[in-house]
This record gives sequence, structure tokens and C-alpha cells, in this order.
Amino acid sequence: MTTITVDGLGERHIVAERATLTARVAIAHAKRERSMELGAAVHAQIAQRAAGLRGSGAATWHSIDVLSTNVRVWTDKDGNKHQDHVTGGNVRIKLARLDLVAEAVADLSAIGATVSTDWALTDATRSRTTRELRVVAVQDARAKADDFAAALSTSVTGVVTLRETGGPGGPAVRGAAGGARDDLTIPEITVRVAVVGEFETA
Repeated sequence: MTTITVDGLGERHIVAERATLTARVAIAHAKRERSMELGAAVHAQIAQRAAGLRGSGAATWHSIDVLSTNVRVWTDKDGNKHQDHVTGGNVRIKLARLDLVAEAVADLSAIGATVSTDWALTDATRSRTTRELRVVAVQDARAKADDFAAALSTSVTGVVTLRETGGPGGPAVRGAAGGARDDLTIPEITVRVAVVGEFETA
């Protein structure tokens, strides 16, 4: 009897279903009060846009961070040190309407935010796909074990152990994730399941 140890992989690429925008406010001014005033004004506009997107159903969720003001010390090209105050905070918006991503990013940027985008699948899609790929991964491992057994002029009689080793995967950008408003490419998300199995032979 021989034990054959092989890995198996199930993998699928699915177009993202959600986009979470993180709009970062960072307003610097030599005077603390002015930094706080300007930062609060920009932050309020962004929060208003977020609430509007959620209220219209375009966004499924949003969160608004509390603003904070910190002292920043920096050095110019001549070596002179300067000090100012930076008021910052984040507003996060999870969009279900992906056709609005480019427009929302442009709108938030125009207000004065720095915007980053994170892409994801819904929990339901990820869970369903993961279950399906577990079957694929086991079948892949078994096929490899059968190949090795055949090469040894024997056959697989059973499974000794089976262990999942791979996570659910993450974003796999298969094209630009940004760009002009009319040519936004929505990236694909990779869902992956990997296993290691030990198979007994006759």
C-alpha cells in the first residue's frame, strides 16, 4: 500500500459586485481654527453626498468618521522647517450601482476628497462560489491521485486525510480599475479554494 499526497485547486474569476469608496479629507492650514473650519465644511459635503447615495438605493451602506486635527511638521526644499495643522477624516460608501462609481469618484474629488476604491463580491456570491469550488478542488486532487496511482500500476482505494489550505481569494484586477468616466473597467475578484489530500492505494 502506498500513500499519495497531492494538492487540488478550485478557482473562479467573478466580476466585482460592490465598490467601497473611501473619501479622505485632509485640510492643512497654518491656523488650527481655520483648518478645522475648512475640514468640517468639506467633510460635511462629502457626508451629505454619501447619505444621498444611500437614500437613493445606489449605496447599501456608508460610514462617517469623526474628524481629528493634528500638527504636521515639514521641511521645504531649502531645509526650512514649517508647522501647520491638518484636519482629516474618512467617509466610506459601499456602492451597489457600479455604473455610478466613476461619477461618484469625480464628484467627491471635486469637493476636495482623495478617493480610493475597493472592489468586492457580495457575501452571498462569495459563500455560494466557495462551496462550489470545494467540490472542484477535491475532484482536482482526486484526479491527480488517480494519475499517480496509474503510473504506479495501482489504484486509489480511499482518502486518508483532506485539508483545506487556501483562503477565499481576493481582488484580481484584470484590467484598469479606474480611468475616465466613460471607460471604467470593473475588475474581477478571484475566489479560490485549495486542498491537500492523502490517498491510499491498493
